[in-house]
Amino acid sequence: MFGYWDALYFVLVFIVGLILAYLLDKWAKKSGMGTREVGEGTKIFISGEDPEKVIPGFEHLEGSYTGRNVMWGLTYALKRFFTALRGEHTGLLTDYVSYLIITTAFVMMVLLIWG
Repeated sequence: MFGYWDALYFVLVFIVGLILAYLLDKWAKKSGMGTREVGEGTKIFISGEDPEKVIPGFEHLEGSYTGRNVMWGLTYALKRFFTALRGEHTGLLTDYVSYLIITTAFVMMVLLIWG
């Protein structure tokens, strides 16, 4: 049974999946709250972001979604961690290269000792 692949079974399962998806779509449209699909007042809603609102600091992304609200829970939960990282973020390439060299040296020492 396992390890055997039959294209007809795959096509059959795919067609049944398409039929179920179509029926689910029809059911959702019928039982929905009557959301407008076209016309004035129709907007995409993604975690409360309005594409027409200009967000301070993101003026260059006007009309786009920043994803700021999508990751709100993660950034709030890890706020202290991100604050500590922000202090280390200098923007200087030499700092990042030194971090890379130190990390590589540490990994090499671990491989030489326990490798």
